[in-house]
Amino acid sequence: MTAVVALALPAAGQVRRTPDGKPNLNGIWQVLTTANWDLQGHAAAAGPMIPLGAIGAMPPGQGVVEGEEIPYKPEALATKKANFADRLKLDPEVKCYLPGVPRLRKDQTLLPLIQ
Repeated sequence: MTAVVALALPAAGQVRRTPDGKPNLNGIWQVLTTANWDLQGHAAAAGPMIPLGAIGAMPPGQGVVEGEEIPYKPEALATKKANFADRLKLDPEVKCYLPGVPRLRKDQTLLPLIQ
């Protein structure tokens, strides 16, 4: 059995609006990138410990940065590398905590938005 749902979409170039004229952003939104793991393009990588299975593993992904390079200062790049190397202790998701903003919106969970 197959169900088909038809949505009333605006014509190309038009934006759905709320009664007060603001853009209508109601709906279920989902990020479909791997920016949660790295903003730059990256290859797949195993997690830091085999017994943890997929925890800390990274799927391959395209970058979301124009030009693919972020102009880090040397000390900021060193901090990024240190945080990645020590992610089992530092990453809030490993401890089952929600990540903070902006990372929370880069993961692939669904975000219901109701205006």
